[in-house]
Amino acid sequence: MNDTTEARGTVNDVHDEEYRRQLTRAVMGMLYDWGLSLEHVRMLLGLEEFVPLRKMSRFRSEPFPDEPSVNERIEHVICIAEALRTAYPRNPQMVRHWLQQPNRKFGKRAPLECMILDGLPGILGVRAEVDCTYAWQENSAYYTEQQAKARSSSSS
Repeated sequence: MNDTTEARGTVNDVHDEEYRRQLTRAVMGMLYDWGLSLEHVRMLLGLEEFVPLRKMSRFRSEPFPDEPSVNERIEHVICIAEALRTAYPRNPQMVRHWLQQPNRKFGKRAPLECMILDGLPGILGVRAEVDCTYAWQENSAYYTEQQAKARSSSSS
């Protein structure tokens, strides 16, 4: 079992301080493995309104804020990581590669770029792409929007 799955618990655990600390360490480690800077972690998890950039390093020992919007993003990011681990079980480097490479389904942008710059809609779009059990009906709307953006920007 890895750090991310070990950190997962029941719904009641979400508000337990030690559980949140373990979850924070696991998520920060995973996002570091993905190649994210502290600024990008802050944007991805929607921490801008809660934590100034200069204090992001505190999450090495303190838990993330117990805020519904932050918890929602963390849940989706963990599910994305699990789906990618399932897709690339023998080659963890492919996870980082897939996340950082431009993808036609995201308007020729990298999945990480979509998640960081588009916020929750981008995170949900990436999750819909990699997690076949999530939003299988809704995911085509996000792709259509991204492809329309790509077409309009390339014709400009």
